[in-house]
Amino acid sequence: MSNLLWKPSVAYQQESSLYQFKQFVEQKRQFKMDSYPILWDWSVSNLEEFWEDIAAFFDVIFHTPHQEIFQASSQGFIGSKWFEGATLNYAEHIFRKSTAERPALLFQEENKPLQSISWDELEGMVSSLQRFLIGQGIEQGDRVVGVLRNSPASIALFLAANSIGAIWSCCSPDFGSSSILERFSQVTPKLLFADAAYSYNGKLFDLKASMIDLSSNLESLVHDVVFVDEQVWKDVLSQETGVPLRFTAVPFDHPIWILYSSGTTGKPKAITHSCGGILLEHFKALALHQNVQEGERFIWYATTGWMMWNYALSSLLLGATLCIYEGSLVYPEKLSFWNFIGQQEIDHVGAGAAYYIANQHIELTQPRFQPKTIGSTGSPLPPQTFSWLQKQFPQAQIVSLSGGTDVCSAFLSGNPLLPVYAGEIQCLTLGSKIEAYNENGESVKNEVGELVITLPMPSMPIYFWNDLDNEKYQESYFEKYPGVWCHGDWIKFTEHQGVIVYGRSDATLNRGGVRIGTAEIYNILNSFSEVEDSLIICLDQEDGTSTMPLYVQMKHGISLTDDLKTAIKLKLRKSYSPRHVPDDIIAVPTIPYTLSGKKLEIPVKKIMMGTPLEKAVSVAVLRDPKSLDFWVKSLLDSE
Repeated sequence: MSNLLWKPSVAYQQESSLYQFKQFVEQKRQFKMDSYPILWDWSVSNLEEFWEDIAAFFDVIFHTPHQEIFQASSQGFIGSKWFEGATLNYAEHIFRKSTAERPALLFQEENKPLQSISWDELEGMVSSLQRFLIGQGIEQGDRVVGVLRNSPASIALFLAANSIGAIWSCCSPDFGSSSILERFSQVTPKLLFADAAYSYNGKLFDLKASMIDLSSNLESLVHDVVFVDEQVWKDVLSQETGVPLRFTAVPFDHPIWILYSSGTTGKPKAITHSCGGILLEHFKALALHQNVQEGERFIWYATTGWMMWNYALSSLLLGATLCIYEGSLVYPEKLSFWNFIGQQEIDHVGAGAAYYIANQHIELTQPRFQPKTIGSTGSPLPPQTFSWLQKQFPQAQIVSLSGGTDVCSAFLSGNPLLPVYAGEIQCLTLGSKIEAYNENGESVKNEVGELVITLPMPSMPIYFWNDLDNEKYQESYFEKYPGVWCHGDWIKFTEHQGVIVYGRSDATLNRGGVRIGTAEIYNILNSFSEVEDSLIICLDQEDGTSTMPLYVQMKHGISLTDDLKTAIKLKLRKSYSPRHVPDDIIAVPTIPYTLSGKKLEIPVKKIMMGTPLEKAVSVAVLRDPKSLDFWVKSLLDSE
């Protein structure tokens, strides 16, 4: 039984955008919806009505009207058409919220003063960049790419590109050069913008040489790399255009940006989303499920290479001030990020689950502002971390999200009408027909199953760039259950109508026929203050047996003792079952992650089963290129 942590007051519910949307639908459709499950059921049983009402509720500007809302494809999900005939512009909706009453952006960078960017300043930047792009011959459909830190410049560049119908794609500066080239070479960009340097944890990293080299390898460019904050950039922004910012209306399914899969194996897939699909989905996700409202302040700590950067940017659609924290969360001190939240009185706080887990042994005793919501994603948020967050911020609604780059949003999220239970995501989002399938493809309720989506959503990829005949698209989601999107997570529905995510299904442990989500193991390990991080895999043997080693990264200065091993095994056995107890617990120098924060369970498993490193993972996507050395050496020593 999960612990009840938080209940919304009647006032909190009635002031929420979700409540107001429910009233809007009830009045328009003449249908009383007494509970959220009834509203959700209507949204997935009447897809066309639901998405039409989302567009109407948020007053979406269509330059030309749609002929029909949804047109199914003969391929099922792939090729489905939404709002056929409609044209719009995403950036136009951003600037619709322009006001002198509050800043558009608040920007905090390591060891630098806070910058407040007004809406007029942001519009001026975007207008100057728009004229520059047009002057360089950039047209609707051309790709504009960036290697940029999270800053007002990256926001302005995206909005300028989008305003004229160009397609945006971006990588974080901490990506390796070969990794960036592997991504951008797929999309043949015409312009490349890059930071000349970036700071992290007090260290300055020079990018000039690598970016010049990158631009020389991108033959499609019409201009050498444009360095942000360098002279060319300053010249661009100093030009008084005297021309008002204009917006090019594009078809609903015109690409808005190209994001990339993590690329743990093979070449990263270039996932392409539509302008209209993202606009409607982000209105729904941020306003209805995270309860972001006009005049509030929103932050999600992210790099430009993570889809949460794109997601956070859409808080501007709702008239929120987007707050940006660039650099290390723990520099110059451990509580730097928390201090920033308090000083700027940020209403909606978001970060990766790993950050909260690392903080859960700290008492945040300093006077601080109480956020409205605290968001978490990237991996399952353990029950004890839920409880720790609630203790630190008693008034806040904890919003755990699960979704992905695939939809650039969350289909499991928060709900201002429902209570929060430790370890549970509150609800399935509206318009997301989520089910849990067993190995026979049967929908199950009271057991762990594979997360599947059985109906299309507008924010699903329109295609993967250069994916002829949608071959990669098809094999990525539809091979396991034909005609049904298989997302790759294990989930279980709870008696509270919430959802527990157990981890990636392809990294799921199988002990004696019982499936174990890796998150269950990590939940227990996170309760040991001596352990910094952990990783577990299950190796199948030829005789049908399996071995399950647990790897732990210890806190600095602490050793892994036999007593600690015994304590870990005992707690796993008591909390879950004997099947959860690892065969061995091994100390390692570090736990490997991708640059986007994904724990590398599957590549470690492949290496331990004899797969060469270069075939198990693309080293360019590793946060630490040496983080897999321990397993490579272990395999060599065993041969």
